[in-house]
Amino acid sequence: MQPNGLSPLLMERDMDSIGFQSPAGSQRAKPLSELLVELGIVTPEQLAQAREIALVEGVSLPRALVREGLVLSRDLAALMALHLGLPMVSLRSQSIEPSALQAIPEDMARRYLVLPLKVDDNFLHVAMIDPMDFRLLNDLTALTSFNIRPIIATEEDIREHIDVSYRLIDSDEDESSSSGAASLDDGKVTAKQLQDSPPAQVIELLLQQAIQDRASDIHIAPAENRVRIRFRIDGLLHDVMNLPMQMHPLILSRLKIMAGLNIAERRRPQDGHFTSEVQNRKIDVRVAISNTVHGEMGVLRLLDKQFTVIGLDQAGMDQNTLDTYRKLLRLPYGMIIVCGPTGAGKSTTLYASILEMNRIEQNVISLEDPVEYQITDTNQMQIHAEAGITFATQLRSILRLDPDIVLVGEIRDQETAVIATQAALTGHLVLTSLHANDSVSALVRLRDLNVAPYLIASSVAGIISQRMVRVVCHGCKVSKVAPLTERNAYIQEMGEDLGAFTYGQGCNVCAHTGYRGRTGVFELLPISDGLRQVFLADGSRAQLRERALQDGLVPLKRAGMLKVKQGVTTPYEVLRVLYSLE
Repeated sequence: MQPNGLSPLLMERDMDSIGFQSPAGSQRAKPLSELLVELGIVTPEQLAQAREIALVEGVSLPRALVREGLVLSRDLAALMALHLGLPMVSLRSQSIEPSALQAIPEDMARRYLVLPLKVDDNFLHVAMIDPMDFRLLNDLTALTSFNIRPIIATEEDIREHIDVSYRLIDSDEDESSSSGAASLDDGKVTAKQLQDSPPAQVIELLLQQAIQDRASDIHIAPAENRVRIRFRIDGLLHDVMNLPMQMHPLILSRLKIMAGLNIAERRRPQDGHFTSEVQNRKIDVRVAISNTVHGEMGVLRLLDKQFTVIGLDQAGMDQNTLDTYRKLLRLPYGMIIVCGPTGAGKSTTLYASILEMNRIEQNVISLEDPVEYQITDTNQMQIHAEAGITFATQLRSILRLDPDIVLVGEIRDQETAVIATQAALTGHLVLTSLHANDSVSALVRLRDLNVAPYLIASSVAGIISQRMVRVVCHGCKVSKVAPLTERNAYIQEMGEDLGAFTYGQGCNVCAHTGYRGRTGVFELLPISDGLRQVFLADGSRAQLRERALQDGLVPLKRAGMLKVKQGVTTPYEVLRVLYSLE
C-alpha cells in the first residue's frame, strides 16, 4: 500500500464521483479535477500529465499535482476542504492532545502522512492530505479502534508537526504510566520509564530526541540528588528531564566506552568521539567529560554528517556587507579574520567563505581542530596536539605544499599568529578565526599576542565580527508594542521609534518560544590606509574604533537593530546577545 493509500485510478474515480457542496448545501455534479481546470488552476494538458505521473509513481492525483508544481499545496487543500465540506486547519495554532498521539505510532504517522489531533468520544480527529483515501481511513480505524474524523491540512504542515509533536522523551513523569523498560517504538517515554532502561538505550533516546529538537549539544550534569539533562537549541539551554542519581555512573561509563575513553579515570578531563546513526542519519558525537563537586559532567556536541554547509547568501549578511566581504575573498593574498565568542558561528562563516573559492584552480588547505564538516575539493587537515601536530607546526609544513588559500581554524598563540601573518605576506590568502569581542578588538588582540605591528598592518585585509540571534517564528509572528526597556534600547541605537515590533506568539512549531532558527549579525571592517596609520602609531582601541566609524563601520549593535527593523528578530535578542564595551 502506498503511503497515501488508494491507487491513482481508484482515487480518481472516487474524486470524480463526489459533487461539489455549495455553502447552501445544494449538490452540483462537479468533480474536483474538472473544477481545477474550470478555475484556470491547471490546463487539461497539465491535468492529463499529472494523472499519468500519479499512475506511474503510484501516488494520488492531488500529490502528483503538488509534486509537479502545478498547484500550491495550500490552494489545493483549501479547494478540497470546500469541495468536500470538511474543515481545514493550520497546525501551527492547533492544540494536539497527547492521548491522540498515542493512538497512532510515529512511524505510522510518517508512513501515511497523518497527524492525530484529538479524541472526542469515540472519534479520533486526524489531519491528513487526502480525506478520500478510504483504504487509509479503514486502516486507521482498525489500528486505533476509533472512528476517524478527517481534517484537511497541507503536506508540509503535517511533516513539520510530526517532528515537533512526537517527542520520544516526556519530561513530565506520570505516576500512572506503565512500568518496564522504555521502547523506541512506544511513542513518549517518561523519566520514570528510563530508570529501567539500559544505559545504551537511554543515550540512544537522548540522541534521537536531540536530533528531532534541532539541538546542538546535550548536557548531562549531576546535581545533589538528580541528573539534569539539558539540550542546547538555537543557542539556549532547555531542561529536558531529571533522572535519578543512581543512573549517573551507568550513563557516564557507557559514554566513556562509546567514546573510547578510560572508564576508570574519574578525576581528569577526557575528550573523545563516536558515530551514531539516528533517524537514518549519521551523527558524529564529540564527547567531553570533566569532574564536578557532584560527579562527572558530560557534554555531547552533535555534528550531522549529512548537514549541508550554508553559503554566504544564507548567513544573514545585508547586501552591502556581503558585497564588500566577497571583494575581500577575491584578494590574491592577505589575512581575513572572523572573530567572536564561542558559538557565534565563526566556523560556519569560514566554511561558507571556502565555498566561494574556485577550488578547482586553487589549492585550498585547511587546518582545523576538529574537522567538523567535509568540503569537496578542499584539503582538510586535523590538529592532534597530543601528537605534536599543532596549528603552528602544521602551518609551517603546509606552506611547502603550494597552497593558494589557507584556512587556519583558530589563532590561539603568538607562534601561530606570526606564521599566519607571514604566510599572508608571501602570496597566500589566509582565513582564520580569533576570539575577540568586535572587529577593532581583533587588531588589539593580535598586538597583545606580541605580533609586530608592521606585520599586522601589512597582512590583515579585513576583519568580520559576528554573533547569532534567534529568528522570530514565521508561523506565529505578530506586530505588537515592545516592553519599555527594549523600546528605549532601539530608540537609543536607531534614533527613531517604530512603535511596534515583530514578536512570536508561540506555536507548536517553535515549541511556544516565539523563535525558530538563528541568523548572523555581522560587523565588517575593511582595513583602510587611515586605520593602518592609527594602528602603527600605537593608537588605543577607542582611537581605532573612532577611525573605523569614520570609514563607515556599522557596529554590531546597530546591525542587530537593523534586523529588528526588518522584523527578523526582537530587541530582546539584540540586548541578550550583542553587547558593546562603550
